[in-house]
Amino acid sequence: MKILFITTDVEDYLSDALLHGLRQLFAQDVIDFPKKHCMYKTFPSSQQIYGNGFTLYRTLEDIPLDRTQTFEQVKKGIFDLIVFSDIYRQYGYLTQLLPYLKKENTIVCDGEDTSAIFPYRSSFYKNPYYATLPKPHKKFLYYKREWTQKTIQKRWFNLLPSTPFEKILTPENLRPISFSIPKEKIMSHLPNKKNLFPKHIVDQEISEKINGNLKYPFKNESDYYADLQSSRFGITTKRGGWDCLRHYEIAANGAVICFKDLDKKPKTCAPHGLNHENSIAYRDYKDLIGKINLLSDKKYKHLQEKSMQWILQNTTVSKAKQLIRDFDALQH
Repeated sequence: MKILFITTDVEDYLSDALLHGLRQLFAQDVIDFPKKHCMYKTFPSSQQIYGNGFTLYRTLEDIPLDRTQTFEQVKKGIFDLIVFSDIYRQYGYLTQLLPYLKKENTIVCDGEDTSAIFPYRSSFYKNPYYATLPKPHKKFLYYKREWTQKTIQKRWFNLLPSTPFEKILTPENLRPISFSIPKEKIMSHLPNKKNLFPKHIVDQEISEKINGNLKYPFKNESDYYADLQSSRFGITTKRGGWDCLRHYEIAANGAVICFKDLDKKPKTCAPHGLNHENSIAYRDYKDLIGKINLLSDKKYKHLQEKSMQWILQNTTVSKAKQLIRDFDALQH
């Protein structure tokens, strides 16, 4: 399969994880355009990357690829699949290529923290220009990470309540998707734990109670991972959106995810598959410590093992395969 993977010039965890997964599956048959320099091992260490470049970046071999006349190749039908991996930043490319795109050869991904599908974020739909343009979700498979109750409301300009219209008005091309992590970053065994929590605590209340560090304290990935590997639990919360690479990094290093207000997350919204079997949902410090204190060694081990099962289902390759399965289904 020959794949054109449209990239963006900023770090985007959804887009970049999918590129990693597809490259593992199809090697040189995946053309990233423009070249996503920060994904390659040859990217200079002196160059700053969002999140210090941990986990996803500088992970790909810099194999020689022909990126000349890429759009001419699209017009000639050279590519079996074209992936717009970050539609809010790539809509211009999509409109350029629109005459050569169809549902059977195009996938659109939306990893924005906003719950709105493109172009229904208020800053776009209030501009009359965007109202006249083609809507990607009507023409192609459209993968939305931050899919909440507001996703459908925003599509109807917030004029309808979320229920009972949500199911009826959900676009048929809309699909869920999440961040993911390279399999090589997942521990092959469960480590011994000596600390209760890691140094980096993103929940301010928890951080204050245990004298944690709200600011990122690590300058290299190995120290960050070692801290998680020595900790029984990792703390995470909803930030700009519900999904965050931190969830996956915690589980990949053998710690149990403690997720503030996880029970409030919509089922359609990433991350998917986290529940009481593989993580701890909590409201506040008192609730979290109460739940931790009730855990027997056997129950903790169960959470650890189930967490490891969960993270192995959320590798970059598994998410890339999800896209390919959906794409193949359209061909039959």
